[in-house]
Amino acid sequence: MRLRAACFTILCATTATALADEPSAPVPPPASQPVTAPPTGPSLDELQKEYDKIREQLFAARARAAAVSSAMYSSRVQVFLRYTSPRFFAVARATVRLDGAAVYDDTTGAISTDNVLRYSGFVAPGKHQVSIRVDAETKDDTSYTTSTESTFTIDVPARGEVTLKATAEDSGDMGYSWGKKKKGSYHLRLDVGVEGKNADAGPKK
Repeated sequence: MRLRAACFTILCATTATALADEPSAPVPPPASQPVTAPPTGPSLDELQKEYDKIREQLFAARARAAAVSSAMYSSRVQVFLRYTSPRFFAVARATVRLDGAAVYDDTTGAISTDNVLRYSGFVAPGKHQVSIRVDAETKDDTSYTTSTESTFTIDVPARGEVTLKATAEDSGDMGYSWGKKKKGSYHLRLDVGVEGKNADAGPKK
């Protein structure tokens, strides 16, 4: 019995030694993660669609505001605006603001091609602030740009109407003359005529 036990002990020790000496299987490297492309921004078409959507919402909001104001108020403001120097200057943008809100915003140069009504809307009677801005560039050299802006107060009578007739111009020759003579001028002007009338009366004298 003692011999069998000794043989069993020697066999177990030999087996453990052999297992310890046996090389372990190599550990496989971790699987490489797929390379993902960085996120891209919205496309030009998507931006255009978003712009059109915002613009439609803005127009709808203006239409609702006009409908509400016409129901609430019986006083009206009308604005005419024209540019009288289209031969030498191109209008890049023209804006009219009433109490800080844009009521006319054009980038087609319309004020230099005709003299029509730019805005007509109902307001509360009393004093209001009007801002008119005209951005232009010379046709000879478009790097010469100008901005003409004026802000003024009008007083709209109850159940009445106030009409503004604004004229913007630049009679200078900077874009044409500077490149030839190193001499030129800007003559920027924005004139506004204001005329009011009550609902039951003619224009004020």
